[in-house]
Amino acid sequence: MKQVKTKDDSITFYNEEAKDYYHSQSGAKEEAFEKHAKALQINSVNNPVIFDICFGLGYNTAAALDLVESAVIYCFENDKEILNKILEINADFNSYSLIKAFVKQFLDKGINEYKKDDIKLIMMFGDAREKIQEVDDKADFVFFDPFSPNKVPDMWTKEFFISIGNKMKLNGKLSTYSCAKFVRDNLKQAGFVVKDGPIIGRKSPSTIAIRSP
Repeated sequence: MKQVKTKDDSITFYNEEAKDYYHSQSGAKEEAFEKHAKALQINSVNNPVIFDICFGLGYNTAAALDLVESAVIYCFENDKEILNKILEINADFNSYSLIKAFVKQFLDKGINEYKKDDIKLIMMFGDAREKIQEVDDKADFVFFDPFSPNKVPDMWTKEFFISIGNKMKLNGKLSTYSCAKFVRDNLKQAGFVVKDGPIIGRKSPSTIAIRSP
């Protein structure tokens, strides 16, 4: 797995199997904050429940923890190779030492839950389409961050968005970097109201999807 420095000096990796980068080349840290944590205004909810779907290097969760003092975050990931990379890098987030401790505990001991003060992190390791069915909590916010739709189309289906929506609170919000027409159409068919997200590092916007009643 090749390490790459993005334009904001944060690190990402290139996945040879997916033939895709884990983050935008315009800035991995910027993407985590601006397209996900800040875009969803996660600090507008006290002690939010967050799903980080395709956890990767944990940047989206780290950005969230830099903005809130309490949260329950379910971290969906299926690749231990990228989790091991977390232990090799020093990402520029205030909370990244917590991310490292959480991941190290999971990799070393197989313990899924990690608590510190008012933060609770839960590793949901495996196929996110299956693991999401095991979650009892309803999410206030979802960071939806798989590889691109043309690389892993099975992650961007109407059926998966329905499964996610069923585990969200009404008016809960989902963020994703993609604005592809079929992605937005699938979100709409799954019961979401779709809006433009911020324009960061490219000409087209990201996407915010709101779980409608």
